[in-house]
Amino acid sequence: MIGTMFYYFCKTQISIRGGITRISPASLYLGFTQNCALNSSSIRFISKIPSNEHSFTVSYLVNSCGFSPDSALSVSKTIHFESPKRPDSVISFFKNHGFSQSQIRNLIRKRPRLLFTNPDKTLVPKFQFFSSKSISSSELKRILSSNPHALEYDLDNRIVPSFNFFKDLTQCSDDKVFLAYKNCSGILSWNLEFVLPPNIAVLRKKGVPKWILMNELIVHPRVFVVNPEKFRRTAEEVGKMGFDPSKQVFLIALQALMQISKSTWERKFNVFKQWGWSDEDIISAFEKYPRCMIFSEHKIAATMDFFVNTMGWKSSFIADQPVVLSYSLENRIIPRLSVLKALLSKGLIKKFTVCSLLVYTEKQFLQRFVTPFEDPYFLKLYQEKQALSIC
Repeated sequence: MIGTMFYYFCKTQISIRGGITRISPASLYLGFTQNCALNSSSIRFISKIPSNEHSFTVSYLVNSCGFSPDSALSVSKTIHFESPKRPDSVISFFKNHGFSQSQIRNLIRKRPRLLFTNPDKTLVPKFQFFSSKSISSSELKRILSSNPHALEYDLDNRIVPSFNFFKDLTQCSDDKVFLAYKNCSGILSWNLEFVLPPNIAVLRKKGVPKWILMNELIVHPRVFVVNPEKFRRTAEEVGKMGFDPSKQVFLIALQALMQISKSTWERKFNVFKQWGWSDEDIISAFEKYPRCMIFSEHKIAATMDFFVNTMGWKSSFIADQPVVLSYSLENRIIPRLSVLKALLSKGLIKKFTVCSLLVYTEKQFLQRFVTPFEDPYFLKLYQEKQALSIC
């Protein structure tokens, strides 16, 4: 059933009852969560000043913030100033709150207008609110430098009500609210009461367990911050595909259908086909592990290349075990399978399970595949491969 619906989703068109419009099924499942970033107050104001008059702005960004000349020039296309007074006060504020230069640079790159902010009027109250919550200073700095969107919103009318609503709804801790915000700016800027309750009600009615739902809401909030009617239709389609609402895989399939456009589906289909997968292989992989269609085309291609060309595995094996695509190629797959390949070449092991090998914790992997063998070569090989992923 899943296979039939998935193939239908990717390959055909449907008619809308009562009209003649032909609509691609995939178009019904576009990344609606793009709305999370759409807000009138977030529209950039583009400077119309000629680029040769941005020299002071560029120079300031390079010398005071550590931007590269190219990055500074890019940022200067959206802001312009001829005095360092206000930008200096903003940068001093963040430095006084313990932000590193790279974190400050991230803040400015993502939200250049912060340089025009009056710290005493807008930033101080927000940081007082954030500091009153149960989250470490280091974690708060990490999250805000990664997603500074909330710093441009009104504290009393947006941030505080949204924070309290999300926390009350999920019954989670303060740090979990910030985690959800890191994954979706809308958590601290949208009127959540208009989208979250109806979308949650749809899934609860279908039988999605509350604990799975609340956990997914924190980890992948973008799935839920969407138009309720479109959310309901997509949830219906996931149910028709045969996914069990009592299992987390239902929500993963929902995420996949909602976040990926038709053109992206087709490109990912083609990537898999380039490695010899048939339509049936792709459908089967989606049934077993829907997240395989969420990964980027680059990750899919790079991981398949390592498995097939470096490890010498059949492409059909990965189609049968699509979960192996989920692991980090540089941090986990290459280091661990390099050790495995060395052990096999020396005849030291014969039986192994790839999925278990990748699922093992660091300690478990070392105890099973490294420390039992007295040859220090294996540990050295493993550490060298890990070091390469850091470089």
